Amino acid sequence: MQIEKRIHKCSHLTPVENEIAHYILSHKDEVINYSIQELSEQIHVSKSAIHRFCKKIDFKGFNELKIQLTNDISADIYKEHDIDINYPFTLQDNPIEIATKLLELYEKTIQDTLSCLDKQKLVHATKLMSKATSIDIYTHAHNMNIAKNFQDKMLTIGKMVNCPESFYEQRLHALASNKNHIALILSYSAKASFILPILQKLNEKNTPCILVSGYQNNPFPQYICEHLGMSNCEELQDRIVQYSSHIALQYVMDILFGCIYNQDRSTNKKYVLNAMDYMDDRKL
Repeated sequence: MQIEKRIHKCSHLTPVENEIAHYILSHKDEVINYSIQELSEQIHVSKSAIHRFCKKIDFKGFNELKIQLTNDISADIYKEHDIDINYPFTLQDNPIEIATKLLELYEKTIQDTLSCLDKQKLVHATKLMSKATSIDIYTHAHNMNIAKNFQDKMLTIGKMVNCPESFYEQRLHALASNKNHIALILSYSAKASFILPILQKLNEKNTPCILVSGYQNNPFPQYICEHLGMSNCEELQDRIVQYSSHIALQYVMDILFGCIYNQDRSTNKKYVLNAMDYMDDRKL
């Protein structure tokens, strides 16, 4: 994961550590050639403070940070000629060129989303969802398609998922929720108007809430027990459609299903096989 993303994900940096972070991000080309002693002298902080900063953003030490910084510089150079996330193809592109550019967009979105995901958060979210008596998904608009796709996948292993569509239905589900439910909030920006009233009611009901959104987009951390971040390079309005955010959210939900399936793989596989004759009546 890029250093800038690691820093954004770390919410408990001290003022000194924020100063170190700012200097590193502002002087990447110089820092890759520094020793820890030279960096210490440049920003007038102790070597131990730099070492603590490296540990806090999940590096073993300063040398490992420099290796990642070198990779980040290479990625920045590549991005200068990279595909436009918001307008990935032009008027002059033929159908195959459009297809090729969208393939590149999808690959980069998935790679970026993978770099945003945290193993422990995925494990925790999976455990919460696996033990819940009901999984309720709160989302709207185009994200509802992804919610229903997840619902369909879960039904193939006998797991019930609710996808209330209207605001009215969502509020009814929130009122009926309890500590044995788990709520999934799907929103790229996490700014949709329906979110806060739902979170507040679910909080009253002691329902654990998992937010799936852009990796920096968690405006209500007091109500969220786990935040699964995804690629958020796409603009909220200045774009053709939701190409990148759609594929990122679909990827995260497919990962969650895979993790839940593996929680009890043998039982789930048996359920699918036993259901096959009933569900598939084709004469094959």
